[in-house]
Amino acid sequence: MTTNQTALGALAAAARRWTPDPPSDDAQAAIEELLPDEDLGAYLGRFLILVVLSASIAAFGLLADSAAVVIGAMLVAPLMTPITAAAAAVVMAMGKRLVRALFVIVVGTAAAIAVGWLTSYVAGPEVTIVTELPTEVIARTFPDLLDLGIAISAGAAAGYILPRRSATSALPGVGIAVALVPPLSAVGITLEVGASDLAANAMLLYLTNLAAIIFSASLVLLFSGFRPANRQDRSAVTGGLIFTLAAVIAVAVPLTLHTQSAIRDVSLRRSVSIAVVAWDDTVRIVELNAEVVGSRADVELLVSGPNEPQPAWRLAREIDQRFRGAVDLRLLYQRDELFEVSVR
Repeated sequence: MTTNQTALGALAAAARRWTPDPPSDDAQAAIEELLPDEDLGAYLGRFLILVVLSASIAAFGLLADSAAVVIGAMLVAPLMTPITAAAAAVVMAMGKRLVRALFVIVVGTAAAIAVGWLTSYVAGPEVTIVTELPTEVIARTFPDLLDLGIAISAGAAAGYILPRRSATSALPGVGIAVALVPPLSAVGITLEVGASDLAANAMLLYLTNLAAIIFSASLVLLFSGFRPANRQDRSAVTGGLIFTLAAVIAVAVPLTLHTQSAIRDVSLRRSVSIAVVAWDDTVRIVELNAEVVGSRADVELLVSGPNEPQPAWRLAREIDQRFRGAVDLRLLYQRDELFEVSVR
């Protein structure tokens, strides 16, 4: 016990002695330039122009199902600047600058959603069921814990790069790695087609990125030596970090549920594939849709084979034995037929 206490005491003493060097004047200036103390209206005008353009590019790319165009929108998007400015304001206890940064973020968020909605209304295809949405849109509506990990890493990278002008060439890579405007465009698109549940999921992805970037960028800036000028403001920094951590935890809860649901669905699809082989190894799966709803497996299956189909209840039983729960199966069986005709 004494040894452990001594080791812990030594670590605590080392932590108290360790303080990073204060940032250079150039690094301080680079951080302060994130959200200049100029006329907010002029800054907001330039910012909104870039938001509208990037959201338009993202919306058209999502509707066209073009990943390359969506990546281009990430490069144009200006949202990373006020988000990292908010992180710097948290670390340096700059209340007014934090309020300005959050105001810019809210305005940009609303503008991007509106552009996505308008683009879908004017140029989007007619969608009667959710499965008709482009793949790029659907991809922004199923966030999970991997997205949280990406956002935390991207925020840490941004926090490291921004005070170091020599490393700013890597910043576009951060913009590509973390999705900010595309999820907002997806929110607008899904709202326009009436898929409010998908819109909520796309908004969750955006909020995940927002909270994680501010939190991790704040930590990196803190460990880089950024501190409030007034020692009395140190408690405000602690409070800000606790609040951002709480935001990350808040988004992590639904992300965990989404991840667990996705894992169950993948496991179910694997079980169905194995059950089909056990049911009839001469058939091939043409289309498979399977998801876990509560404790029940909902399976839609299109298979093709050369022989008369085996009884469907046997396949349902095979799935039940592997899934270990109630199974609702809708099976469509197509016969493989070959016709060879010669006309002379």
